Amino acid sequence: MWVMPPQSLDGLKDALLRALTYANGTPVYEPSANELSALIAVYRLYEELGGQPHKDLCPATLDSARPHLHDAYNEVQVRGRLADLRAHVLSSAQACPYCGFGEPRDLDHYLPRSKFGELAIYPNNLVPSCGPCNTAKRAIVPGVSPGPGLIHPYFEDLPDLDFLSADVTFVAGSLDVVFTIDQKLIAPALAAKLQFQLDRLKLNDRYTSQINKFIHEQRTAIMMLHESGSGNVKKFLLNSAASLAISFHRNDWRAALMRALASTPEFCAHPEAYLGERNPSV
Repeated sequence: MWVMPPQSLDGLKDALLRALTYANGTPVYEPSANELSALIAVYRLYEELGGQPHKDLCPATLDSARPHLHDAYNEVQVRGRLADLRAHVLSSAQACPYCGFGEPRDLDHYLPRSKFGELAIYPNNLVPSCGPCNTAKRAIVPGVSPGPGLIHPYFEDLPDLDFLSADVTFVAGSLDVVFTIDQKLIAPALAAKLQFQLDRLKLNDRYTSQINKFIHEQRTAIMMLHESGSGNVKKFLLNSAASLAISFHRNDWRAALMRALASTPEFCAHPEAYLGERNPSV
């Protein structure tokens, strides 16, 4: 659940014209001066609205151009005339901003192009995402049923508070973690979106394997500190949480997990119950 800088809009007009022109120079569709002005106005309004839906994002002036703008996204695919746009957006994120761990291989239309064809190739409406998140989100429009929608990775202003909580149960070596949004810390509308994102993308189910992998990557350090005693495991977990918050975001799932584990006395006292005894030869 990340936010990231908006995409560069350099060369946007050139990309638009390339999308609407065949490789041999024959126009697919020649937008009029009025249509180009209306499209630029739509792009500006999208920025002002932070990517949220509005009827003026689909002006009547673009009724004729809309189907062609919608289909222009086909040129964003591999080997298309706008394949460079695809590569640029995908390379802007090391991990899917919706879940925080998946490999970005897809481009999600934050406002779906089925309803907002004008925005089909607009960079700030294209979110680098992993396949599972892109599939689960589908054509969701914020504020329209079935829920409030997902946060916009480019425009959401997240408060500098620990609103992502990880509830940890550690019994008999079994670790169970459930992430929730602290509804008391942030505005109700934002809390609803964040919780909807957790639920819609089934992140608690999908985080399970990531949690196991991540904690076992820390195994050697945790076990060495455990053997040295003096509460060093808790200190390590808290320091790791702080470091992860700087590298990613304080509400990245890993930072929230480490904070929660540091507040779990059973894990801090007996990490070997989950990680196994340390190999003396290590």
